[in-house]
Amino acid sequence: MADLIGADFRDADLRGADLTESIFLTQAQLNAAKGDVNTKLPPSLTRPAHWSTL
Repeated sequence: MADLIGADFRDADLRGADLTESIFLTQAQLNAAKGDVNTKLPPSLTRPAHWSTL
């Protein structure tokens, strides 16, 4: 569980991260980051289309 308010995720590598219980995570932060199918997101957010599907 992490407070991510104002965190700069530009080019952050979130592959495999579990963000399900993070707070103040935004869709814009995810859109700026790198992730994959193993990145776990809170149900209120969606996986960006540019994230790896492998």
